[in-house]
This record gives sequence, structure tokens and C-alpha cells, in this order.
Amino acid sequence: MTVYIAEKPDIASAIASYLWNDYPACRNKYCYQKGDVIVTWAYGHILMTAMPEAYGKEYADFSKYPIFPTAWKKNPSPSTKEQFEYIRSVLKKADVVVNGGDPDREGQLLIDEILEYVSYKGEVRRILINAKDPDSMKRAFDGIVPNEKFRPLYHAGMARERADWLVGINLSRVYTMSARAGGRGSVWRVGRVKIPTLALVVNREKEILDFHSIEYYELDGKFSKGGIPFTAILKPGEDAPTDSEGRIIERKYLEQIQNEVKNKPARVTLSERKSQMENAPLPYSLDTLQVEANKRYGMSPSSVLAKVQSLYEKKYVSYPRSDCNYIPTSQHEDGRRILRSLADYGLGAAAEADAGLKGRCFNDGKVSAHHAIIPTGIVPKGLDEWERKVYDMIAVRYIEQFYPPCKYDTVKYEIESQGHVFAGNGKAVVSPGWRSVVIQEDKDDEVKEVPNLVVGDVFPIPIYIIETKKTKPPKRFTEGSLLAAMTNIWRFVSPDNPNREKLKECKGIGTPATRDSIISDLLATTLGKSHSFPCIQKKGKELVPTDFGTAMIENIHESLTKPDLTAIMEYNLSAIADGKMELDDFMKQTEAMVRENIRYAEESAPQSASFLMSSDGQEVPPRECPVCHRETLVRKYSPKTKKHFWVCQEESCVHPATDKPVFYEDYRKKPVIKLCPQCGLPLNNVYSKKKKQSYWFCPKCNEFKTIK
Repeated sequence: MTVYIAEKPDIASAIASYLWNDYPACRNKYCYQKGDVIVTWAYGHILMTAMPEAYGKEYADFSKYPIFPTAWKKNPSPSTKEQFEYIRSVLKKADVVVNGGDPDREGQLLIDEILEYVSYKGEVRRILINAKDPDSMKRAFDGIVPNEKFRPLYHAGMARERADWLVGINLSRVYTMSARAGGRGSVWRVGRVKIPTLALVVNREKEILDFHSIEYYELDGKFSKGGIPFTAILKPGEDAPTDSEGRIIERKYLEQIQNEVKNKPARVTLSERKSQMENAPLPYSLDTLQVEANKRYGMSPSSVLAKVQSLYEKKYVSYPRSDCNYIPTSQHEDGRRILRSLADYGLGAAAEADAGLKGRCFNDGKVSAHHAIIPTGIVPKGLDEWERKVYDMIAVRYIEQFYPPCKYDTVKYEIESQGHVFAGNGKAVVSPGWRSVVIQEDKDDEVKEVPNLVVGDVFPIPIYIIETKKTKPPKRFTEGSLLAAMTNIWRFVSPDNPNREKLKECKGIGTPATRDSIISDLLATTLGKSHSFPCIQKKGKELVPTDFGTAMIENIHESLTKPDLTAIMEYNLSAIADGKMELDDFMKQTEAMVRENIRYAEESAPQSASFLMSSDGQEVPPRECPVCHRETLVRKYSPKTKKHFWVCQEESCVHPATDKPVFYEDYRKKPVIKLCPQCGLPLNNVYSKKKKQSYWFCPKCNEFKTIK
């Protein structure tokens, strides 16, 4: 018996459809089956890493740490346990298992951990499916290899999972307890990637707040030749009053020069043209697609992933969670078929493309477990508006690979008048090449064309204008630019930092599959049991840190806020995947780092002001709980009663008599608190339907109280 285990049902369907023409008839609740071949599926993480209490009942208490499991435990997820039990049952009879997890570290882990959990001893093979169209499926089946080849990749996935567990569980607990020791009751969610990502937003906001704008001036010369207008800017002389950046800071200096050149002819003294070529941008990886769609259409990274995932499941594009921008050379011939389908879809540029061209994107040496996100050649039907936008971006970028480079001349020129030199530059497009495929929507990408200038050209009476300008602070992050920063985090590291190159090699912090969810988590407001507050908020499209987010970065160990930690960890995870590092060595390093942070958190309580969050997401001053006397009373909203109420956010805070949390009514955004005159504990408001009247009752004294 041969059993294929796909990571998700849609991949199982693709495998079954490749194996059997009548595959729908082969399906039952748990699998597709024909003869002695079974195609079944997981639902992503069908096994879950055990929670702390699995390693000891005492760890159910959030205040208990550290936790360093010596034997790691996993449990079937309750929501998918039935499917798991089916897989377990067929593995008892299977002679051969084919791992159909997604072609990455996580996909390897998800299926291999099932095999290890049930102690499967038979033969295991690996199939890598990058797309679900017939040609891609044939390549995948032709390339089936022994699963043992990917054992190091499984260890890398396991190392990532365990390291994130150790960091998240231990450091969230110790930093939360440290904060509570200082009277601050919120839960601090500490994550290996989340914290340096938050630090980017916090540090950028500090740069903006510390920024002081400087006014400076430019003298612009306006010229024209052959009906083409162009501009040249005065080059400051040695006597010019400039700042450290060479900007002119005195307007009178320019007014004097403006008077000198007014109504005087100007002459071209320098004109240099150089021929240049610009290759088409590479096909999209998930992060470059998310960044571009956010910039072009304002789509959030998570919505982009949702749409490209939908396109993938409909077989219109290849695997979406790719960090690669290249395509295997073996797929170059697919271009003819795919371009024909894109022309049928309605993209006219596809019909004009040269399928014989082999752009720089076809490079086996730069293809990782995935290749770039590209169309499969199946003509899409029934797309919604946003699916169409995302598909068109992917399709157009693919078409561009079959167009020649854009050829243009760069032009550098200088124009002199009365001994003063004005300089400028621009481009002159000779042959648009791939740029003819689309209309450029970004102003930053506009080509500033200049005429053909010749030394000696004279302009009789140019116009000179003084422009007043101000230096601008750095821009706040958007969801798209923050995702781009996570991918290119090395740009935020000092050039002399040895980890800078490691960050380049590991392609940033996080993975294509997790970056959007990390940003969403930082934005999320969760006022439920966990009392976790948002770390960043949106102002329009811009991201700004909340006071809570800023406090976390200011009080957490500096090493966690910098990308270096993740750079080293990702670099080492890659080393494990390549068989160059042992899992045990990696875990020892991780444990040492966690212990260092525990010591730091225990020795330093947060210094920032405490705060709470109202039900509408606004920060409000803390209120003291009358039971535990901490400033941890928070206003919340009940969808059931459609009313606001107040409750202590300390999970351990309960009324001594009832052993239950105390809830307080809300009046004008303030808690209604009445205390017993005898014991001093909060009274319950009890309503009598019979007398249609409310009474105050003390559970400890077991008496009704008369309270004004």
C-alpha cells in the first residue's frame, strides 16, 4: 500500500487528479482511494506543541518559569483529531509513504512529525509540488526522491518551532511578571520576530519626534529646447552659506545671484550621454508581491496572501508562500503555453512577447525550495475584483520576462551664466522594451526626459526661480513598507556589524508565510482573557506605536529588539537545513539566550507609566481593583448584553467568598463600585424580579446592605 499525505486538502485533490481521471469518485470523508493507493491530507499543523502544563501541573500558572522540556511533547489538535486518527490507522498498513508537505521547512516538518509521532518504520519518499497545473504536477512526480534527503530540513523546522516556543513561553511570562511587579498588569507577548519588528516602528517614531526641520533654498533655472522643457539647479560655490549636507541656507545669497543672471543668456558647458539598459524586474516572491500590492492598491499583506492563496487553490498561479524571485531553466519552454493563455485571458502584451527570450529570472542556481510566483497557464474565470488585481500583477510581471531590456540614455549636463553653474540630469528612452508592457503607476518611476543638449547651445533669456524647501522627517511605516523592512532587515543594521551579511543570506526576519500575521498580531486588540494590547496602531495608512508598544521596546533586553538575534538564529537554521549544524547545539544556544533574558527581566522592572485599554481600543488611565488593589481594572464590552462592564484583568483576582471574578457596571465610562461597610469587599448588585428593585448584597457577610 502507498499512502500520499498532503499538507492540505487542495494538494491532496491535485495529487488524486493527477493519478486518476475519475478521482472525484474515489473520495470519501478522509481520503481518495483506488486499489492499494491512498491520498489523504493534514490540515496544516495537525499536531500541536504541548502547552506548558503538559510538563507539570504547576506550569498552568503564568507566573511559573523557566520551562525547558527535556523530552518535547506533541498532541493531536482537537479540531483535527478525527483526521489524524485516520492517518494513524492507514500508516499501520502502509508499505510506502509519500510526504506531500509544502516544499519548505514548515511543510517538511508538518508531515515528518506525524510519521515520527506514530513511529512509522516503512519507506518514505518526498514529492515537491510548486504548482497544481498538469505540467508542474508531472515535474513533481518525475522528481520524487527518498525523504531521508530532507531530514536536515525537518530538523531545521523542528529547531525553529522549539526555539520560538522557548522564547515565547518563557520570556512572555518573565517580562509580564516583571511588569506586574512594577504595578503594570498587561500581558507582554514576546516573540523572536515580533519584538524586532515592533522596534522598527518604535525607533522610526522616535526619529520623527526628534526631527527638527531645516529650511533651505534652491535656485532653479528653467530652460527649453525643441519644445522639451527641463530644469537645472545652481551648484553652490565655495563661498555659499551651506549646512553640513551642502544645502544653501541663506535666501539673500540666491537673490543676489538671481539678479546677476536675470535676462542674461546661458550656455551649455557640459553634456554627457551614456547608453544604459534596464532589465525587467524579477517575477514576484510573496513579499515583493505584498509590498507592491500595498503600494499600488493599499491592500494589506494578509489580504494579498489570502487572494494569491485563493488563486493557487484554483490552479491559476504557482505556490504562493515563496521567498524566491527566480524560475528553473527547465520551465522556460512553458513560456510559450503560458503566454498564449495570458493572451486568451486578455493581456495583449502577451501576444507580442518573444517566448524565445531567456531573461535573467531563469536561473537554477538561485531557485530554492520554491520558484517565483507565476501563472500556471490555466485561463482564470470568475475572479473577484481583488483576485483579478493580484493575478494581473503576477501575469504582467511574468510577461515582462519575455521582453527585451529597456534601452535609454542617461544625460548629465551643466549650463553656465555669469560665472554661475547650473546642473541637472535625466533620461532619454531609446527603446522601451519591457516598459511598454504596462503603464507605470508610481510617480517615483516616471522617466524625466531631457532634450539632446550640445556643448555651446545658448539659451537667450532663461527663467530663474528661488524654491523654498524644508528637510522632511523619515516616513512612517505602512504595512507594505514594514513588510519590506522585515525582508530587507539588513538595511537597518550598521555596515560594520558582522551579522549584516547573515541577514542578507537568511532573507530577513520571519518567513513569507508568517510576516503578514506578525504585523497583524502587533495591530490586534485582544481584550479577552489574555489582556493583550495592541503594540501599533494605524493612522490612515501609517503605522504608529502605542504607549504599550513603546514601553515594551524601552524595557525589554536590547538584544531582543535588534534583528541580530533572529539573524543568527535564521542563519543557524539554514545551517541545520544544510547539514552543517546539529539540532542539539542550536537548542543549547537558544536556552542560554533565554536564561540571559530571564535574569535581565528579573533584575529590572519596567520604568514606563502603566496604562490600560478601553473596549474601543483607546488607552485610558488605570483604575485600582478593590479586591487585589492593583491598577488593573479594565472596561470591556459584552456582545451578549450589549453593555460595557468593568473587571480586573488579573486572572488570579477573585472574590474571597465566591472564588469568582467580580464584574462592575459601567456608568459614563466609570466602574460602579460599592464596598461593604463591614468587610470592605465589593458588593453584588442583585435585582428582584418580584419586587422590581435592586439590592446590594455582600457574599462574605451573607447580608443585604443599605447603600446610598
